[in-house]
Amino acid sequence: GSLAPAGLRGADHEHLRIPGAGRSSCGTQAALPRVKVPDTSWDFLTREESDTLIAAARDDEERALLMFALRTGARAGEQLALRWGDIDWQKRMVVFRRSSTQGNVGPTKSGKERRVAMTEGLVEALRRIKHLRGDLVFCRMDGKPLTIWQLHERLWSACRRAGLRKMRWHDLRHSFASQLVSGGVSIRQVQEWLGHSTITMTMRYAHLAPGGGAQLIQRLESPVAVANTWQKQSG
Repeated sequence: GSLAPAGLRGADHEHLRIPGAGRSSCGTQAALPRVKVPDTSWDFLTREESDTLIAAARDDEERALLMFALRTGARAGEQLALRWGDIDWQKRMVVFRRSSTQGNVGPTKSGKERRVAMTEGLVEALRRIKHLRGDLVFCRMDGKPLTIWQLHERLWSACRRAGLRKMRWHDLRHSFASQLVSGGVSIRQVQEWLGHSTITMTMRYAHLAPGGGAQLIQRLESPVAVANTWQKQSG
């Protein structure tokens, strides 16, 4: 999974200008054609690679930081803005209510709240880092917010120690979705957990579904009916 050129990073697609376009043959200004280029640069970790990455964490806080992204599919901004009050310990759920972009906190990308169940391992990892430095779950020692650069620094350092390839923080979100789909979780459920407004974005993971639907297609026919049909023809 090589990284995309800088112009394609951090977005699902970009609108690119066509060289030479922009003026008509008579020299007047013409509407520029817009071409959508899909993001083909995303990478993801397998479950085994994810476990290796988490094991390479330097301390409990870094372990929880990496595990949270891999186990909830949170966007970087959502993780940076996460508060302790967003965690429902009783129901073992995390509620994404806001996102941080360059230090500015606002609503999530979809503008809606969403809930994601937490694994037992993640619950334990978060309990281990419960602190009194402030409301933010993931923060600096003085309680101030982390930056996206600090997230990447921790990720890249862990990747080096784990012997894994370098990847973007957003690829941990891709890993969450890819592992769920390859494990047989429905695309619709993954869409809900990711917070995609349409299923089109989630369909990028569909090819990872086990069997490619080969087993599911058999539900169109009754095994008994098929057997009877062939017995009649052979008789």
